[in-house]
Amino acid sequence: MIGLLFAVIFLASWGSISAALNSLAACSLKDVHLIFSKKELDDSTELKYSRLHTLGWGIFSIAVAMFATQMGSLIEAVNVLGSLFYGPILGIFLVAFYFKKINGPIVFISAILSEIVVIAVYEFDVVSFLWLNVIGAAAVIIFSTLGLLFYRPKALNS
Repeated sequence: MIGLLFAVIFLASWGSISAALNSLAACSLKDVHLIFSKKELDDSTELKYSRLHTLGWGIFSIAVAMFATQMGSLIEAVNVLGSLFYGPILGIFLVAFYFKKINGPIVFISAILSEIVVIAVYEFDVVSFLWLNVIGAAAVIIFSTLGLLFYRPKALNS
């Protein structure tokens, strides 16, 4: 009975991992790859690219898992990985809600720059990882307002 229980647990986890990898591959194929592709793909070529995207996401997931094992406990690993990305995402939402004049390209570039800042602060171990959320959100707001000073989008002619 115990062996059967372990088999059921493994099969359930494999099913959820497979679904996660396939959904990531489908999203990246449709949202990124096919947007930049100049020609229409036939079904066999799209299947080949879908499998390559699945392989890429699988390798990425293994790399993240190997990185996370070096962080100590699972709770600490989740908090560190979350702190690396949640701050800039919060900054994007704050800019969208409170700074109506700042448009998408400025915020996108600001988010990339703030993510670089957050990773640099983490790598140089300047502050505790919990402060990375605040730093990331503040960096997006600061870079976006600075970007508004230097980048003026062209007005549409009516």
